Parts: sequence; C-alpha cells; structure tokens
Amino acid sequence: MELQRVSKEILSQLIDITRQLKPTDFAQPLSILSGNTVGKHIRHIVEFFDLMLAGRNGGIVNYDKRDHNKMLETDPDLAITKMQSLQKAISEIKNDFSLSLKVNYHENEQYEQTLNSSYYRELQYNIEHAIHHMAIVKIALQHSFKAVELPAHFGVAYSTVRYQKELTCAQ
Repeated sequence: MELQRVSKEILSQLIDITRQLKPTDFAQPLSILSGNTVGKHIRHIVEFFDLMLAGRNGGIVNYDKRDHNKMLETDPDLAITKMQSLQKAISEIKNDFSLSLKVNYHENEQYEQTLNSSYYRELQYNIEHAIHHMAIVKIALQHSFKAVELPAHFGVAYSTVRYQKELTCAQ
C-alpha cells in the first residue's frame, strides 16, 4: 500500500535527520523558528501519527488531544524509538476502516464537530502534515545546522517533486 510506504519513508527521513543532531541541537530554541526547536516540530508530527493510530481502538481521532510530550521534543533517542514504533504499527494495518474525526476551530470546547473519515484518509493527511513541518525543519537545519545531510526531497511535496521532474524532462 502506497500510503503506508510513504508514511514509513517520511518517518525514516525524520529518523535520519534526528540521528545527526546532538541532543542540545535537537532541543535548541532557534530564532528562525520563532524560538521553537527542531524537536518540537518532530514531536508534533509524531503525536499526530500516534493519535491517528490510536483511533483504531475507539474509532475516534482528535488531533487537539495531543500530549505535548516534552521528552519527545528534547530526547532524540526517545523520538527515534517512537518513530520506529509508528513505522511498525503502520506496517501492521492492512485495510482501511472508518474513523470519526473530532475537530474544533473555536476557543470554546462546546463547538466540537464530528466528521466522517477513514484510516487511509487520515494517513494521507498525516503525510501532507508531516511534509509541511519537514519543510519548516529543513529551513531551520539549513540555517542553523549546516552539517546535517538532508535526504533527497526532504520537506518537498510529492506533487512538487513530480512537477520539477517534468520541467527538467521538458528542457
């Protein structure tokens, strides 16, 4: 299944860059990230994948219910271990299934809405969400940690990669 392959590839790319960072670099507030850290962005991605997978149990996904686990954003080894467990869990799910997605775009909790979704739809969302944050992480790495070797197409949407390839072929 392509969604699983791509999700695991994205997590592998994140593991790769995380391995290259010292714990102090992983957790260093950066002005280019408005005082946030590479670790916070990775934690954010990880928690979204984790909440999606937790939806298997109750059939509900609510991305607002993140833990904001400080250990995941400050301990690169823990983040790597968690990403590896996410890869394994994604590999084990072979079929799509229905999910309810809880959303709320209001400051008051009573405005929560429930939308119909599915595991595959949420997996696709997590891919796009991760790529978005990876693009931000890429800017930070290129600015502050120039020694980090980025995987090809890190933080670039797959549609953009195809478009760029078409442009190159057309020339």
